[in-house]
Amino acid sequence: MKFRFLIVCLFMLLANSSFAQSEVVDEATNDTIIVKQDIAKNAEFFSKGLEAKYNENYPVAIYNFEQALRFFNDDDASMYELSALYLSSGRNADALSMIQQAAALQPDNKWYQIRLAQIYLQSGDYQLFMTIYDKLMQDEPDNLDYLEAYIDVLLRIGEYDKVIEKLDVVEQQVGKNEMLYLQKFQIYNEQGKNDLAIKELEKLVDFIPENTRYRAMLAEAYRKAKRDKDAYQQYLKIKELEPDNKYINVSLMDYYQSMGEIDKAFNEFIAAIKNKNLDYETKSQIYEFWFQNKSDKDTNDDAEDIGKAFIETHPDKSLGYYIIGTVHFNNKDYSKAKEYYQLALECDNNNFVTLYQLALCYLDLQDYHGAIEITEKALSLYPEQPLFYLFNGMAYFNLKDYENTVTVLEKGRKLSANKELTTNFDTYIGDTYHQLGNKQKAYEAYDRVLKSDPNNIYVANNYAYFLSLDNKDLERALQMSAKTVKAEPKNAVYLDTYAWILYKLERYDEAKKYMDKVFKYDKNPQGVNYEHLGDILYKLGDTKNAVKNWKKAKKAGGEVSEFLEQKIKDEKLYE
Repeated sequence: MKFRFLIVCLFMLLANSSFAQSEVVDEATNDTIIVKQDIAKNAEFFSKGLEAKYNENYPVAIYNFEQALRFFNDDDASMYELSALYLSSGRNADALSMIQQAAALQPDNKWYQIRLAQIYLQSGDYQLFMTIYDKLMQDEPDNLDYLEAYIDVLLRIGEYDKVIEKLDVVEQQVGKNEMLYLQKFQIYNEQGKNDLAIKELEKLVDFIPENTRYRAMLAEAYRKAKRDKDAYQQYLKIKELEPDNKYINVSLMDYYQSMGEIDKAFNEFIAAIKNKNLDYETKSQIYEFWFQNKSDKDTNDDAEDIGKAFIETHPDKSLGYYIIGTVHFNNKDYSKAKEYYQLALECDNNNFVTLYQLALCYLDLQDYHGAIEITEKALSLYPEQPLFYLFNGMAYFNLKDYENTVTVLEKGRKLSANKELTTNFDTYIGDTYHQLGNKQKAYEAYDRVLKSDPNNIYVANNYAYFLSLDNKDLERALQMSAKTVKAEPKNAVYLDTYAWILYKLERYDEAKKYMDKVFKYDKNPQGVNYEHLGDILYKLGDTKNAVKNWKKAKKAGGEVSEFLEQKIKDEKLYE
């Protein structure tokens, strides 16, 4: 286009000089004068159009090129410029019309043909594009730019076999080439021609043997083709070339695991965690992957080494401390577990799972003040999570702060959408209301539990025992208690409840039979057990042994009746 611009400028100079020489004008015909004037105007507007285009004033450029065409209809250069300007302004049909006219006027101009092909490509007319490029490549068979554009279109329309043919042509022209091997691999891989895809990767690895990325791709292709030994050799070569390659340990771990070589797989897993080039998120993911489908024993055995590796490599991250904490938790060493969970929280102070485990530690250690502190921290972060309300309520309950217990539990129950969790809330709510002396609300809570979970023997036992103490619904209480004894026939607590209800029903012989079982199965009976046995014996007329058991009840202590001292003193039953 520079030559075109120079010609235009020279023509303008000639045109101006012709007007300066009156003798020439005088000799010319009127038609000649008009033609010269039109050509001069064409050149003037074309020049202004170029200037406006270079200054990025595209509307002005379009106007001037259109004016240039008005004075010279066959101005293919203006048509070429207008085609680009129309295209950039969204006038695709006008752009196509302009370049078609220009190409018709100058069919051998390759730039016009390239622009026309590009517009066909944008509009999805791939066959017309290829028709033009077939001619271009015929004229310039060594032009790799043409070939690359042509291959791109073949890929778009899925003509993979033709692409391979063209790539073979390129390979013959340029020789070994990284991008060619990659392109052919991708095509064969897309076609599912695994053997051919592998061959291209093998060529690539031979061409650039130090490139570990291509070796990793080849190893993956081998694994896909069930050529595990070949894949393994590539993994070993990658490790030799790049010992700290961030993915090699993960690849070898997966390989060894698939081969059943678990010890070797585990060693690579530990190496992956210690590999400073591998990102922490990936390590966290393979940690989850490693423990899939493993038993609790395997998990605990491996976890300590894994946790230590995480702490060594990422001391500022919580996962390692959490893992070690869980190892101690599973071993019921709650004190040690608590230490590590606290370290995990120092790295990530709002981690839900760590807060959960730490709350369990405090409860298991019977550190109820600590449990309240950690659950209240958790509730400040997760005020909609009912579990922390339950744990908080359990801690207050064990501290005998029943007012706070019931307030927290009632609030948490409203947030619970889980049947089992709601049952736990109602169980503690029932026990708490009973401690507060609100028997109606206690029984309402127990009824909700048994309606939801009829086989809940803990609640059935408590409910039955409390009814017996109130001399209320004794037959129903007996039925509930019978379920607990059937479920756990050697449970001394349940046997004692059943015996006591029989006593309340004045079935003393049966009561004695079940109280004997209490002492058979419980080698450390409570004061209440001795007192109950004494009461039963008294009703059976054995005052001497009744008093003996009352005295044993006093010595054992615990939850005995307010009448125990009087019963011993007077050797008489008081209720």
